Amino acid sequence: MSDDRLHRLLSDAVSDIEPADRIEELRASVRPSTKVVPMSRPRSWYAVAGIVATAAVIGVIAYLTSVVGDKSTDLGPTSDGGTALPTVVATDTAAPQSSHDHGKAVFTTVGVYFLGHGPHGDVLYRQGKLVSADEKPLDAAVSALMTDPYDTDYRAGWSPSWLVSAEFRQGVIDVELGTVPAARPAHMSARTASEVVQSAVYTLQEAARSDAKVLFLRSGQAAPTVLGVRTDRPVGAGLVSEVLSRMNITRPSVDGRPSRHGRLVVAGTNNGPGGTVVLRLVRKTASGDRTVLRRTTTARGSGDPDRLYPWRVTLDTSTLSPGSYTIVASNADPAGTGQVASDTRLVVLR
Repeated sequence: MSDDRLHRLLSDAVSDIEPADRIEELRASVRPSTKVVPMSRPRSWYAVAGIVATAAVIGVIAYLTSVVGDKSTDLGPTSDGGTALPTVVATDTAAPQSSHDHGKAVFTTVGVYFLGHGPHGDVLYRQGKLVSADEKPLDAAVSALMTDPYDTDYRAGWSPSWLVSAEFRQGVIDVELGTVPAARPAHMSARTASEVVQSAVYTLQEAARSDAKVLFLRSGQAAPTVLGVRTDRPVGAGLVSEVLSRMNITRPSVDGRPSRHGRLVVAGTNNGPGGTVVLRLVRKTASGDRTVLRRTTTARGSGDPDRLYPWRVTLDTSTLSPGSYTIVASNADPAGTGQVASDTRLVVLR
C-alpha cells in the first residue's frame, strides 16, 4: 500500500465523524489479493450490555451514538495468508478516532464485526461500539470483540478471555490469543468458525486503518489453528460476498434507541439486485405484525459482488403513534426466492 493511499484511507476515516456513513466508501477500493479457502455452507445460515450501570448513563450512550454516527466497510472466507506482506509500517495509534466529551467521560467508537444469521449461514454485521477514548484503537477493538453487541440479533464470536492483545508490527497485526480453543467445538459449524476468525481480521484491520494481515499467536508463536481454522500464516480479509451480510443497518446502531417523531434517518450498506433497498417500519399488534411505513431506495452503486454500497433514507414518522417499532431493511427479491439478505433494528418513537 502506497503512502498516498494510506493517507487517503486515514483522511476518509477521520471525515466520518459526522453521522454520515462514509467508511464504506473509505474501504471500497481495498481488495484482498490472497487466495480464498472455500468454506462449507450449512443449510442454516448480537440490548446494550456491560457498559452502563444506570439509566442516566444509558441516555449518554444513546446520545453519543447518535452524534458519533456509524461507519461501514466493505472489505471482505478465510484466506490462506500467503507470503506477500504489506510494506507500510504503522502503529495502532496512527489513525485518530472520532471522540466526544460528555462531562468527564470521553468516548470514541470502534467498528466491530459480529455474527448474525444470513440466508445460508452465519455472516458478519458491522456495528459501531462506544469505548473509552483513553484506549488505543487496537486494544479497544480486542476488548470490544469479546463484548455483547447493541443489537440482540447479533452475537459476539469471541468469548471473554479468548483474546489477550493486538499490536501492529512490521506490517502485520499480531494478536496474542488467550483461551480460545485450537480445535472447532462440536456444536460449531466450519462456516461459523471461519466467520469468527474473520470477525477479528475485519475488526482489527479497521482499528489499525490498514489492510494488513493478522497473525494469531500463542505465547508469541504462530498458532497452527484457531477453532479449527488454519492460522499458521497471517490471515487476510476474506471476500465481501463470502463473509459479510449483504444488508447491514448501521444507523440507528442501538436496539431500542428513543427517537423523536418526525424525522427518522436510517442508513446502512447493501449489495443486492440493482442496489435496491426495501425498507419497512413494522409494529407488533394483537393481530400480528403490521407494516406502517414502506419505502424503497437505491444504494449509491451496485454491480460489484465484492463491495457493499451505502444507502440512506429519511422516514417521516410524524403521524405514527408513540411506541416500539422494528425497522426491516431487505434487498430486493425479483426472483421471489424469499432468500434475501436483511437486517432489523428496534426503535422507540416518543
